[in-house]
Amino acid sequence: MKDNMNLTKKTSIQKIMFNVLIILLTIVVLGGAINFYYAVGYILILIVHELGHYFAARFLNRKVVFGGFTPFGAYILHENIENCKENAIIAIGGPLLGGLLGFIYYVIYWFTGETTFFVLSFISIMLNLINLIPVKPLDGGYIAETISPIICYLGLPFLLYLFILAKSLKGKVMLCIIFPISIYQTYDFTKKYKNKSYFKLKRNDKIKFISIYSILLLLLIFSALYFHSIINCHELIKSITRFK
Repeated sequence: MKDNMNLTKKTSIQKIMFNVLIILLTIVVLGGAINFYYAVGYILILIVHELGHYFAARFLNRKVVFGGFTPFGAYILHENIENCKENAIIAIGGPLLGGLLGFIYYVIYWFTGETTFFVLSFISIMLNLINLIPVKPLDGGYIAETISPIICYLGLPFLLYLFILAKSLKGKVMLCIIFPISIYQTYDFTKKYKNKSYFKLKRNDKIKFISIYSILLLLLIFSALYFHSIINCHELIKSITRFK
């Protein structure tokens, strides 16, 4: 999710071709390394997460466009928003719809017995859970700032912990990019917190955000614990790869 003051409805042919290229490369690489179901399913995880942000922004009557794909994921562009409430609503949309997709993948696995959908369910749950870490530029940072600035500082050690645990090169590279951005945005957040207009929020709204954030976070945490309790997910992922 990204802010942009100069949104345009027109998408250049070059941008379309670039996005198509990224999708095709992702399908070829993941399809070759794992299988076609996983490749398409992973693309859907990225798209559905961003659709959650998109629908939330449209619900608020904000201008929003699909930004496109990058080697690390997808993103949307929406007009700059000058209050924490609307930013939080847009942020919640991503992990909410993404978590729902994880549940749908699990239901498909339950009926088909296809291990790939079990893995996709786990991946969707974990990616959206990580996105709820309370630090910008992750979605959790935009939600947490409606509750308390202190929560945003708690996200930094979580990111550092994830970096230590990360085994894949892609994971470490992403965290290397996100961590310095998070430090800067947390510092910037401290200054911005003095801006009463941006953080002006009714008590009832704050309680709603606390409730929604807590419920969504707990559901994803319990889902992740469930996966880890019944099987070694990393070994399961290895089991569906073509190259052992």
